[in-house]
Amino acid sequence: MGSWGTASFDNDDASDWVYELERRGVAAVDGALAEALRATDLELPTDVNVIAAGEVIAAALGRPAAGLPDDVLDLASGLSASVSAEHARRARTAIERVLEGSELAELWAESDDDAEWRATIQDLIGRLAT
Repeated sequence: MGSWGTASFDNDDASDWVYELERRGVAAVDGALAEALRATDLELPTDVNVIAAGEVIAAALGRPAAGLPDDVLDLASGLSASVSAEHARRARTAIERVLEGSELAELWAESDDDAEWRATIQDLIGRLAT
């Protein structure tokens, strides 16, 4: 995973997932959630994709992250009629699994920015719960 920051879209895998979102809309969100929830081991890019999907869900529900890329914000706005509280619940469950144990969490644990990344993900979980 090429990463340049702790925000949810500050890595190559999440940026790649945006292309999927552009092509498939809410089906890309549903796919990322389903894959993460059925995985026995959360590995790249599944763990990254579900975080990206969670950000899109939160933004579609009117709770975007500060600094969310404009293209993602625009795509999320277009999905607001298709995204539900059930999407948010499923995303919270999957993202909590990412924090508890995933390849992505292991990679961040080895970095000096682990606390910042975890704070970013906790913020996302909070925005999905509201």
